[in-house]
Amino acid sequence: MTQNLTAASLFILLLFWSNSSYSQNGSPEYKDGMTIKLDSSGEKYIRFFTWATFWARNTEANPGTALNGIEIKNWIDFSLRQFRFVTYSQLSPRYLIFADIGIDNQSFSSGGSVGGGNTGNGGATFSGTLGKKPELYLHDLWNEYAVFPDKDPISGRPRKSSLYIGTGLHYWMGISRMTTCSSANYLALDAPVYNWPLVDLSDQFARQLGVYLKGNIGPVSYRWAINKPFTVISPITAFPNGAPDSSYAVDNNATGKFSTTGYAAWQFLDKESNKLPYTTGTYVGTMRVLNIGVGYYSAAEGTVTQARNTATSTLTRHNITIWAIDVFADLPFGGSNSNWAFTGYTVCYHYDFGPKYLRYGSIMNQNVSLAPNYTGKVSQAGFGNLAPLIGTGISWFTQAGLLLPKNLLDAKIRFQPFGEVSLQKFDRFGDSKFMYWSAGSNIYLDGHHASVTFKYQTRPIVMNNKQESSKGTFIIATQVYL
Repeated sequence: MTQNLTAASLFILLLFWSNSSYSQNGSPEYKDGMTIKLDSSGEKYIRFFTWATFWARNTEANPGTALNGIEIKNWIDFSLRQFRFVTYSQLSPRYLIFADIGIDNQSFSSGGSVGGGNTGNGGATFSGTLGKKPELYLHDLWNEYAVFPDKDPISGRPRKSSLYIGTGLHYWMGISRMTTCSSANYLALDAPVYNWPLVDLSDQFARQLGVYLKGNIGPVSYRWAINKPFTVISPITAFPNGAPDSSYAVDNNATGKFSTTGYAAWQFLDKESNKLPYTTGTYVGTMRVLNIGVGYYSAAEGTVTQARNTATSTLTRHNITIWAIDVFADLPFGGSNSNWAFTGYTVCYHYDFGPKYLRYGSIMNQNVSLAPNYTGKVSQAGFGNLAPLIGTGISWFTQAGLLLPKNLLDAKIRFQPFGEVSLQKFDRFGDSKFMYWSAGSNIYLDGHHASVTFKYQTRPIVMNNKQESSKGTFIIATQVYL
């Protein structure tokens, strides 16, 4: 009994003891958090980290929305936006294994497990509870080998260039910095979602199965991958004569072509860690970063249209081609006593999914439908909080935040007001443009490890192929990250 207690005590002490810096959290006190060191050098270890985000929302509903069959103008909900449990380990500086599991988007009327009967989501006919028992699923699982490590294994000196090769279900995707952003350290509570243009179609929550390369060449950080996209076979439906819908591209990669993707960033100031694929939204005044990046994604025959508007006419296949350019800056100023910081990010995406491809989407829409007896105008996007999200065309996104000085109140509590603007133009809607904006603030109790965020965000209401008006959502979120 005594031996078991001693072993357990040693395990707990090891779990919370570490000696090197993990800079992406914005709290210099955190360091590596939960680490089990397997030798005295610290080069052999197992590391854990976890985070959870809770939302309370008030959402204005799209016109004509019914929630659970009852007409509403808005709804208030609580939700688990995300939970993650991550572990990675090295028994040698040459080898690494990484795993990430979690859940997303559980609310009172959405996010439950499929086919759960009275305990979960009963499906389209609904014979259960829509929000219960969300599915815990695998986000990442990959192995990595250091061909040329960042540091020479003999001398310990930094190399001018490095190369790592990895395999598995991975997040080492290209396109933009925000395409591989960390959900633990956003600047503005969440991402615009169209930064993940393939999300949950030909990828698994922004991940694909494949082989990646990563590393640094001087000041340039790079990643590149060849992947096998997940199969998506959306059927083309025959429409009435004269309807344009059969000329709209839909996801259908039945021919099974590979994809390639890459991203490279020139780092002008501090060099960011690329040990893990996650990019940081804000360093909360702990690093000086200025990067310019470019990236792409390409997949042959990823979508289809019909040659003629009949159920048996020939399919025409289209390539998916995406590219982006972005700039990220995180710049402390004012000296160590005040520690102001400016954080800014801007990105332009060019998406080509084939002719007039368009996807509507939202975060945590509920069990919504057309309200009974409603005869007014409705949004082309649908009901609840749906809006045009991803499509062939151009999308531009910019966000900025200002970290207020630490001597404003208690030095540990920090305030960071922020704002965002998004402008999108989809080929489906011709010359029409769609805009949303948001504003809010982070309240850091201990960097990203304990924070409260509030935010108001708008979304476009689409009628007659243009943005006729906007609706909004107010969110208060809490996060703990260990």
